[in-house]
Amino acid sequence: MLNLLYSQLSLTRKSSIIPERVVTIKSEEDLKSITEGVGRYEYTRGSEGKIIVDLTHLRGVEETDDKLKVLAGTTWGDVVKKKPEIFGNLYFSVGGSVEYGDAGFGFNEFKFIRDRVEVEAYLNGNKYVGKYKGGIIYAVIVRKENKELVTKNYETTDFDAVYNKIKNWFSQGFPPFRDISIFWQGERFVLNVTYTKPREPLVSKFVLDLDEGELKYEDLSFPHKYRYFGLIDFSRLTELKDNIKKSKRSVIRISFNKAYFSIYSDYPLTFSGIDLTPQSDILTENKLNGCIMCGKCVDVCPYSEYKGSLVYSPLGFYTLQALGSPIQINCHMCGKCVEVCPAKIDIISDISKSATYSLESIPNKKVKELNYKREIVITPISSSLEERLLKALLYFSAKGSIIGVKYLDLNIQDLVKGRVNWKEIAKQFLNVSQIITLTPEEFYYLQPLKNYVILDIGYIEDYTLEEIQGNKEELHIPCYLKDYERRIKPSKCSYAFLDIINGTNVKTDLKAKVTLCPFTAKKLNIKTPLDLLVPEVNKASAKLILNKVKKGIEDSGKILDDSKWYIGIADNLYDEISNNMYISNLKTLQPQELIILYFSLDSLEDLSPGEKKAIEEKIIQLLIK
Repeated sequence: MLNLLYSQLSLTRKSSIIPERVVTIKSEEDLKSITEGVGRYEYTRGSEGKIIVDLTHLRGVEETDDKLKVLAGTTWGDVVKKKPEIFGNLYFSVGGSVEYGDAGFGFNEFKFIRDRVEVEAYLNGNKYVGKYKGGIIYAVIVRKENKELVTKNYETTDFDAVYNKIKNWFSQGFPPFRDISIFWQGERFVLNVTYTKPREPLVSKFVLDLDEGELKYEDLSFPHKYRYFGLIDFSRLTELKDNIKKSKRSVIRISFNKAYFSIYSDYPLTFSGIDLTPQSDILTENKLNGCIMCGKCVDVCPYSEYKGSLVYSPLGFYTLQALGSPIQINCHMCGKCVEVCPAKIDIISDISKSATYSLESIPNKKVKELNYKREIVITPISSSLEERLLKALLYFSAKGSIIGVKYLDLNIQDLVKGRVNWKEIAKQFLNVSQIITLTPEEFYYLQPLKNYVILDIGYIEDYTLEEIQGNKEELHIPCYLKDYERRIKPSKCSYAFLDIINGTNVKTDLKAKVTLCPFTAKKLNIKTPLDLLVPEVNKASAKLILNKVKKGIEDSGKILDDSKWYIGIADNLYDEISNNMYISNLKTLQPQELIILYFSLDSLEDLSPGEKKAIEEKIIQLLIK
């Protein structure tokens, strides 16, 4: 399917042939045997070919004192942090900018990006270093900026004012700006000029009526459906005025008598008599449902990593759908793609329509409840984690806090896909101030409850993590815990929950000694912070606790026997004596013992249903009190 995906060359252009083969390049060694093929440096743009050499994974920047060696699949967004003297659209790859002949920042001084850089490339299986002359690019050598830059702005709603100002500059000679660019966005034109500080005396006459400004970057960080690129004579720039004003955003790079344009639109545009680059879109309908093919989702998608192919990313989902070969993505809807999507697509809603999970292996055990104003919420996702529930209750009890338990019998398919009637569910929490989950999945999936009831939602490891000592580098952050990712370190998916909902057992290269996810703990045979703080609960301890209670009742047996004469005369007095006897003996137990006994009653075979019910009621009285 990857070859079909790479037949999509832009938002609307498709290859006339489906590539026969895709060769993925991850190192220079992989390139040495390549004697034919067309390079694909980015997801956004591509060229037609029978063999596609996929360099999108070839990323990295090697820095020296005055130069940057940039691997071809690296985006300019990752390079600008290193202060290159020239750069292109932040979402475009460095290799793509060279091969496709992009103009970028520095166009006035350096012309096209390929004119200013050198490459390490392979042509017909042989490596060469120097100016680009075809073949597959491995790396691009970019000079670093070693001078202070000054930027000035001129802002207006009048295109002609900007055009005439630039025209006037060039009528006086060649203004020595590093860059002259026009940005159109939000019904305004911004003329953005940049020069090196030593040139200030040379440019002073050109910038008298310009304001202090900041360097502006070109990117794809906004929804759009069509992209157009081309080079025209500056004298013809007025022919683009109408299309620019119809566009969502436009960037015009100026160099003496030439203008290179990038026009981004929500509608197809026509360019009469103006040549567009092969990477430009055509008048065909855009069928990508809003996807701009930037690939941001690919870089963060656990499911595509789990499946071992970008085909199973949102990019693959939308592209293959547009090509008439839709795929099914059975991911866990973690939402990382939504967070990075510049087009603001409701990806989860689109993907969930066809997602189907294999849930036969997931046991759904009804859990004993304990109503209170703070509750641990159990769903079918965590219903088999009895010991973790008990540990959580014991942990809070040791802190002097009583926590209740609420079971939500939800359909896992609906829970993962976000198709729960939360308004109805919220009615169960009207008297609850806080709920705590046992899994990061439930912490994430239950968040919509807060739209219908005033409620705080916490995760058990929120409380435990600070109490353990250890190297944070050895800690695993699951992909659902966004706050931890911001505060501590990037998350990584262990595939544990994906395994559960898809009935698989996919290996992971995750290395950790402690995890915030109980499913990962089981998969990797490691511990959670809760496991480290609360020891294993002895399964026989409940029976020992019960025997302790029974012994106390036996010692009070004479009192109970003597009170039997109330039966038939004053039954309520006998019940009161009996109840008090149970309570007085249960009172001798520590809260932790009461909790263990309460949640283990169903497994104790030497108690009658009536006795279990009586003990349960008394424990509730004592715990809540």
